[in-house]
Amino acid sequence: MRPPQPGTLRADPVPARYDGPAMTAHEQPDIEYDAYDSAELAEIYDAVYADRDDGAFWAALAPDDGATLELACGTGRVLLPLARAGYEIVGLDLSAQMLDRCRAALAAEPAEVRARVRLVQADMTSFALDRRFALITSPFRGFQHVTSVERQLACLGRCHAHLLPEGRLVLDLFNPDPALLYEHGYSDGEETAETVPWSSGRTIRWWGRVTEYQRARQVNQCEMIYEIAEPGGAVRRVTERFPMRYLFRHEVEHLLARSGFVVEALYGDYDRSPYGDDSPELIVVARPIS
Repeated sequence: MRPPQPGTLRADPVPARYDGPAMTAHEQPDIEYDAYDSAELAEIYDAVYADRDDGAFWAALAPDDGATLELACGTGRVLLPLARAGYEIVGLDLSAQMLDRCRAALAAEPAEVRARVRLVQADMTSFALDRRFALITSPFRGFQHVTSVERQLACLGRCHAHLLPEGRLVLDLFNPDPALLYEHGYSDGEETAETVPWSSGRTIRWWGRVTEYQRARQVNQCEMIYEIAEPGGAVRRVTERFPMRYLFRHEVEHLLARSGFVVEALYGDYDRSPYGDDSPELIVVARPIS
């Protein structure tokens, strides 16, 4: 962990709420994610997900009284608009590269926006901050990069310890579709490719695929392929690899119950529509109990 930058909090590992058996070697911190160490992937992330339509959902949840803690805040895609709208927010991420890009974007903001933001480089399963929050969020699958039950419980325990008594925890997961989770007819995913503009006249053609199905662990090994076209015609590929843990509705509810939470609402999309069989999202709102 690098020394904290000015205006950045330090988070030191402390024991989490989970009191189960010690973690085995393959259950140690889930850092098999290429973007943790790549400045270019952090920049690509901003271009590819710039138009994701969840911003209004997070803005509607932001508390007027009290601060928000965003887990896996990345480059600030959700965090920065909330700060501009007047909300106090702490962003936590394990990736120095992602936080560096967020910090650079924050430096270009007015002083009053910068004053509302603190950034923390830490693991979401072992962070320890000196305050409690009115809201803790994990947007866009962040919690699904935690691949073992022990670390999921550790993360939820840290959330419980950092929430105000009347606070809320919001997890944004995808709604697992069994027809898509398991190995089926071969496809490299390229037929679903999208193209987005990038900086300096470049474009990015991108798509995703599953390279390994680990059904016993409920983990899929995934790749995102980014095909970058330069203005002169040269094309190169950048590949991002990461594990994705899928969770079902009642599994999430049990994890939360074990961690001292009660589920308050389930949404199936960012319009707050009820969760159902065909919902694209599984968004869980929970509150802590004693």
